[in-house]
Amino acid sequence: MVEKCPFCDALFTVSSVGDGGICGACREPIECPHCKKVVREERTTGYFIEKLVKAPIQDSSLSRYLGITDEEWDEMGAELNANTGSSDEMTYYYWFTVPDGTSDDILEKTGWKVGQTVDDIPVWVVDVDESPCH
Repeated sequence: MVEKCPFCDALFTVSSVGDGGICGACREPIECPHCKKVVREERTTGYFIEKLVKAPIQDSSLSRYLGITDEEWDEMGAELNANTGSSDEMTYYYWFTVPDGTSDDILEKTGWKVGQTVDDIPVWVVDVDESPCH
């Protein structure tokens, strides 16, 4: 049976190994194989093996840097701009202006104000290849 971690939303399976003994059952932890947090405990005379089925969807580097989710970034509808200096040949950093209509939840979470310029976003945060390795 596939289980979902309540901490990180990873999907995993649990197998019991060496159980079926007559006595000496102990409470053994069942840990999420992704975030390593204890999801629950069960009594067994053996032990458990947890196997990751699907890692959780993770937010982009930009969203993580800003302290918001990808969904919140999309909801804001902000336009990300590159500061290329006077030469337009090299990007030095990225910036955006917090748009009208940004939710109070996002403003409270980040401490931003509508109309504020959020700048000095490092190039490495935006120009990162987040495609999965093959």
